[in-house]
Amino acid sequence: MPGAGQDVIVSRRLRGVVTCAHALARHGLPLRLDPGPLHVAVPRSTSRVPTGIGRVTVHRVAGLVIPGPARPPVADPLTALLCFMRCAEELDVLIALDAALRDGLISRDELVAALPGNRNAPLRALLARADPRARSLLETVARYDLQEAGQDPGVAVDLGVEVDLVLRPRLVVETDGFMYHSSLADWTNDHLRDQRLNAAGWTVLRLTSRQVLDRRTVEIVRPVASRLGCWVHPAGA
Repeated sequence: MPGAGQDVIVSRRLRGVVTCAHALARHGLPLRLDPGPLHVAVPRSTSRVPTGIGRVTVHRVAGLVIPGPARPPVADPLTALLCFMRCAEELDVLIALDAALRDGLISRDELVAALPGNRNAPLRALLARADPRARSLLETVARYDLQEAGQDPGVAVDLGVEVDLVLRPRLVVETDGFMYHSSLADWTNDHLRDQRLNAAGWTVLRLTSRQVLDRRTVEIVRPVASRLGCWVHPAGA
């Protein structure tokens, strides 16, 4: 297969399709981490996996349809997400789900239908936490960490201007990617937005992409939110 990538070569040899993070990246979904070792989905009836293929995780999937030779061996979004939900960390699954639902690659109903029974109850519960209103990977990470700390942040809230996250009654949390302020106009616009929100009684706290990705959201937000009466302290904490 001249010009084919290693993931394609291995998938063809296994008579399967690229799945999990490698497939999600091919579908344009954001990833917090490098995709890592290859994951390949094969039909559940596959009895033997060839040796000498390197470090590969194999998922046996019922009803898997293998694309013909003219198409790349990459799992469709539903298959890739279902495999990913079974092997990735919760946060990384939510990042993928938020983006896939937001971009219309898959519907929540399709995912629920593919996760029947008691065995899949934890995955359905995780799916219930997905929120397509999140506009970026950073928003998903910040929301997840606040939720894990016992908070219930509002997402994509309209306060006259749309803001990333809100801890009521008074705190706005914004997540800024390093490329976000690409011009003086963007920088100026954000400061004017913050001033309007401040005038309306909101405190605006901006987190850098590095702070969010380093999982420092709670560390930075909690003292400010506590001072403003916006932090819920769980019973017994």
